[in-house]
Amino acid sequence: MLRLMVLRHATAVPHGSMPDPERVLTPQGLSEAGEVARYCADEMLLPDLALVSPSTRTQQTFAAVRTAVPDVAALTIPALYSMQADELISTLQGNHGAAGEGQAGQIRTLMLVGHNPACTELAQKLVGFGDRYAFARLRGEFPPAGLAVMDFDVGEWSQLAAGTGRLDRFWVPSASN
Repeated sequence: MLRLMVLRHATAVPHGSMPDPERVLTPQGLSEAGEVARYCADEMLLPDLALVSPSTRTQQTFAAVRTAVPDVAALTIPALYSMQADELISTLQGNHGAAGEGQAGQIRTLMLVGHNPACTELAQKLVGFGDRYAFARLRGEFPPAGLAVMDFDVGEWSQLAAGTGRLDRFWVPSASN
């Protein structure tokens, strides 16, 4: 079984306040990032690898996660910044060879730290069943620092397919509830 955690970056300064890739987290966003980090640690949501967009806000969000879950390997993938759901699925299926030869098969839990609308579209496309209350919330807004946790009854990332994920949970920071 494989587990995918899709994490949207925390609240950032408004569009237009600086170049989009350089937008930083607001004080609320820093608080949300800390909250999601504590949640991951408390719930033992421990990824083997994180794939992270290069934007400042995603890097800051993941840096907070790493404070609570320090042993997570990470790859910054420049293309994640602008990928749509189908491109993200292809990336997830790609065996993560950049993690190192021989390591790709050891990656059972993967975290993707990205942007909307891609996070929403990815989670909605992959989930086929699971917790009905979490599923109903996922059909709505995917708020900043929201975390969708999906399990797949497959042995390899290349077998990941739309509609095959079981939504274990959809968590949002208390400030977003």
